[in-house]
Amino acid sequence: MILHNQSGIDKFLQKIGNDASVFMNFSREKAEKAQSREISTVQPKERLSTATKAKLTIKNYLGGQYFFTVDEISFDNNILLLTESKHTKHSLLPSKGDIKDGLLKMILYSNLTNVKINGIKIQSKGVLNLTSSLLQGQLISNHKIHERVNFFLQNNLSSEVSVFIDTLFKEADTNNFILKIGRYE
Repeated sequence: MILHNQSGIDKFLQKIGNDASVFMNFSREKAEKAQSREISTVQPKERLSTATKAKLTIKNYLGGQYFFTVDEISFDNNILLLTESKHTKHSLLPSKGDIKDGLLKMILYSNLTNVKINGIKIQSKGVLNLTSSLLQGQLISNHKIHERVNFFLQNNLSSEVSVFIDTLFKEADTNNFILKIGRYE
């Protein structure tokens, strides 16, 4: 494995010095720049129905700031929906790594308090949208059991994939987010 060369490491050490606040500001600035780049980029594994990417800055009680980009935002009954999208062309579901990334964001989004848009407080809810070019129809976590069974049959899903999807729906229910699985149109 090849790491950065020594001169690059030395420059970095000189930049941050011995002061932790200098490092924190340097790190925060890099994260904000990454967020700005991400908001203008559509990744190949994102299948978005709208062009509504948004910046999300999470602040904790200790003064930490974390910079995220939400793939899509929309409103449903005055609730801000924060959507993370993962897509695949060649399998029934996105990779487990992509799904885990989406689940981590859902756990964060589900625990947000004091959400504001332009200074106005609003309720929010996370949405994880898993799409595939190989699936037919759509299944949403609030659908009834018979709708889930019909989706499994319609897509000829193996028992292993069906159990995995059931587990994802339990995760959505436990962590209070919406899960959508289906074909990208």
